[in-house]
Amino acid sequence: MASLSDRLRRLRSASPEPPAPEGPPGGAESEGSDAGARPSLAERLRCLDPVRRRTPSRQAPDESALADALGAEIVAPGVLRLQRRWPLVRRHGRCGLKDCAAAMPYLLAPAADSAQGSSTAPAATTAASLATTSPATWAFIDTETSGLAGGTGTWVFVCGIARLCGDALLLRQWLLTRLDAEASMLRLLAEELVQTSLLISYNGKGFDLPLLTTRFRLAAGPDTPVPALDAIAHLDLLYPVRRSFARCWPDCRLSSVEQRLLGFTRIDDMPGAEAPAAWLDWLRRGDGGRLGAVLRHNRLDLISLAALVPALVRVEQEPAAHGADVGAIARGRLQRGDAVGARILLQSAAPTLPSADLLLLATLYRRSGLWPQALSLWNRLAAADEPAALEALAKYYEHRQHDPRQAMVFARRLPAGPERTRRCDRLGKKVRHQVSLPLL
Repeated sequence: MASLSDRLRRLRSASPEPPAPEGPPGGAESEGSDAGARPSLAERLRCLDPVRRRTPSRQAPDESALADALGAEIVAPGVLRLQRRWPLVRRHGRCGLKDCAAAMPYLLAPAADSAQGSSTAPAATTAASLATTSPATWAFIDTETSGLAGGTGTWVFVCGIARLCGDALLLRQWLLTRLDAEASMLRLLAEELVQTSLLISYNGKGFDLPLLTTRFRLAAGPDTPVPALDAIAHLDLLYPVRRSFARCWPDCRLSSVEQRLLGFTRIDDMPGAEAPAAWLDWLRRGDGGRLGAVLRHNRLDLISLAALVPALVRVEQEPAAHGADVGAIARGRLQRGDAVGARILLQSAAPTLPSADLLLLATLYRRSGLWPQALSLWNRLAAADEPAALEALAKYYEHRQHDPRQAMVFARRLPAGPERTRRCDRLGKKVRHQVSLPLL
């Protein structure tokens, strides 16, 4: 195998000599220089690299042309803003947005989402206090990001915020066109959010808001007031959707909600997963041809959020008519303290309810003193050896009817275990005690 010196010798003979470095002005040599010194190995190898010598420098993308193409304005170097209005009377699928403001307090009722954690707010923020705020201070928010991993390596390159303003939904979108302009975009977003009393998102609790918080902490300029996003009341609509449809639908993605609940099907829509590549096309090659589709996708997300608010209220009121989970919605009413509403809702769907929901209905009957209705359901479930119904009947006959013999009938049908043994032993003692009592 040829040595390195042999290979370099062949390279020199096969290529022209590189030009000698120029000396100081006037032909004088600098002190200590060697007039006969050859260029270094690194310099000679650079001269042999034809690709590097021919690569032209890439010009910066034309931001003004992009703004004109998108119908946007340059609000800071490297940041575009696009603004649109969507009339509230205009249909989005089969749903309108005109009832959005009136429906919002219902979704924010106290404890409406306590089990799922969809609503976060300071203690003073309730449906009653919300009624005193202007709907213009509510912000529907959605982001497009460089990836779905989150964390410090994920950038927010589009942030869309929509507000109810009079008879229209006002949509504003900020687009980051240069990486070094992130601080400017964050400053503009902070100014937009400063008067916000409520944030509405879809999976914003788990993704959008934590990511925005991270970007504010990492990249906001020294003069940018970092908004305390976790201190703003936040309604994440993913959770009421999951509560209503998780057991009824294959998934609860926003696109599925649009098709199944809103009756809206996107046509020629760019999938959200392709948005990062469209942004990188612009950053790397100045190709903004797909950024318009990214912004349109983001706008449709925002409009769907606004349409989803009144649609979810209709689902809460008539779950069976929308193919929703009646039992889960009834439990939501219980969490809001509406036991009567939960009982009426379950009663209306009793013929089709699963065992767990029938047991809940029987419990609500018992709490209301409607014992015949409760017994009817327990006996119906006990016929299928439902353990909870057998236990309820055993308790009923032991403690309310004081009939240990009948209670023993149901206790013996319970699944084997320590609890069944203790119950049967106790009932056996009561039966023997009744037998030993003298007749009066």
